[in-house]
Amino acid sequence: MSGSGHYAPDGSPVELYARLAAGDEPRIIHEAVAPGAALLELGCGAGRVTHRLLALGHAVVAVDNSPEMLEHVRGAETVLADITTLDLGRRFAGVVLASNLVNCVRGPERHAMLACCARHVTPDGVVLVQRLAPGRGLTIEEGAWTRGDARFQLTSLVRRGRVFAASMMVELGEKRWRHSFEAEMLDDEEMDAALEGAGLKRLGFLDEGRAWVKAGAA
Repeated sequence: MSGSGHYAPDGSPVELYARLAAGDEPRIIHEAVAPGAALLELGCGAGRVTHRLLALGHAVVAVDNSPEMLEHVRGAETVLADITTLDLGRRFAGVVLASNLVNCVRGPERHAMLACCARHVTPDGVVLVQRLAPGRGLTIEEGAWTRGDARFQLTSLVRRGRVFAASMMVELGEKRWRHSFEAEMLDDEEMDAALEGAGLKRLGFLDEGRAWVKAGAA
């Protein structure tokens, strides 16, 4: 049975992301900020991470550009907006840009998202950015991987230098979804340059694979 229903503007299936397990992201974010820190989560989707952060004691303002995604978010203040133009007029101890959004293939869009992080973080706060791990060799042959009960499998992959276009099949229960996306790999120097261009600086990494970058105001 194929999945159906609503899709976010980036092509993400809403039903799938409403059912996915949270993974390690909430723990990584929680351990990188002060207990109970107020968080701004950019690109929250259906609240997969949001709900766990709330359970860990954080007040969360959850932002997404899909009203169908936001309908699934409970317990957080929700904002329907594009990250690139968001300006809430307030700052947060922690700003989260997860889901590899920073790996978008359009440089101006990447800059606008990081600039959004910079204008919403307090002077002593942190920006937590999740990117595709720079040392990871993405191949179709690497096989399937799982998140909770969901099974992911790359079905096509085309590389153009540091940019790749891929399609994957996701199975969860009796349903299947196909999701296509493009991404640009960013090494440490390129990540640092992107941060600096938005008025941020890298403070460190939060995981061994360097997928999670901790930054602050420059």
